[in-house]
Amino acid sequence: MVNESRNSEAGFTLVEIVAALAILTLSLGALFGVLSDGIGRAGHAEAHAQAGSLAQSLLARAGAEIPLQKGIMTGEFPQGYGWRLQMEPYGDSADHRAWPVAAFSVSAEIVWGQSPQQQSIVLTTLRIVATEPPR
Repeated sequence: MVNESRNSEAGFTLVEIVAALAILTLSLGALFGVLSDGIGRAGHAEAHAQAGSLAQSLLARAGAEIPLQKGIMTGEFPQGYGWRLQMEPYGDSADHRAWPVAAFSVSAEIVWGQSPQQQSIVLTTLRIVATEPPR
């Protein structure tokens, strides 16, 4: 009789195996959810960093390749990011008469993504340009 009791306690029961698999399934589900969220956030951060770099490069071109003048320009980068560059004179008319230079407020907006989850970033700077001396 001693041999029979050892054989019945030697392995796992079906209930124990099912419970272990259920715990494993729940744990893996939670782990995959955390990993998926992390990958999504990393992709979002990468897109945001890329948009910031594009906005900085667009601002750097203002006054060098792109003439400083009042108005709005738009376009698209090859990576699928849209851009909008807005230039406005800075200061009032008294400032314009008193200053030996002209100042422009330049804003670069980069837009990416599809509606309704479209995202954007806006960077603004002040650019100075020499004015012609009065004659």
